[in-house]
Amino acid sequence: MSKTAIYGTAAVALATAANLLHAISHVGQDDVSLAAWQWAYVICVIYLVPMAAAVLLWTPYRLAGAWLLLASMLGSFVFDLSYHFLIPGLDNVSTLQPGAWLVPFWVSAVLLVAASGLGVLVGGWAVYRLSPPAAVGPERSQRTSQTGDR
Repeated sequence: MSKTAIYGTAAVALATAANLLHAISHVGQDDVSLAAWQWAYVICVIYLVPMAAAVLLWTPYRLAGAWLLLASMLGSFVFDLSYHFLIPGLDNVSTLQPGAWLVPFWVSAVLLVAASGLGVLVGGWAVYRLSPPAAVGPERSQRTSQTGDR
C-alpha cells in the first residue's frame, strides 16, 4: 500500500470530521449565515475537492491528487483561520454570544484550523514525494529509491 495515499486519505478524513463537527455547532446555534459564494467555497474547496484528492491518491493520477490535496487544504486553512479568528463577524469565535453551543463552536473552529493545517503539511509532503526528480543526481536518486510510490 502507498503511504502517500494512506496519509492523504487520513488527512481528508480528519478534516472532514472536523468540518462536520463545526457544521453541527452552527446548526446548534441556529446560525448558518454564509453568503452564496461562501457556500460554494465550502462545498467545493472544503468538502468535494479533498474527497476527490483522496480518491486520486489511490490511482495512477496520484500526483494530481497530491496537488489537489495541497491546494484544497491550503484554501481551507486560510478560510478557517480568517473567518473564525481574524475577520470580525458572526463566524468569529471572539464575537459569539454566550450559550450552550459556544464551547463546541470554539473547539470545532480550533480543530478545523489544526486539521486543515495538518492537511497542508501532508499535501506538501505528498507533492514532494510523488514529484518526478528534476535532475538525476546522488541526492535525488536516493530519494527516488526510498519513496516506493513511483
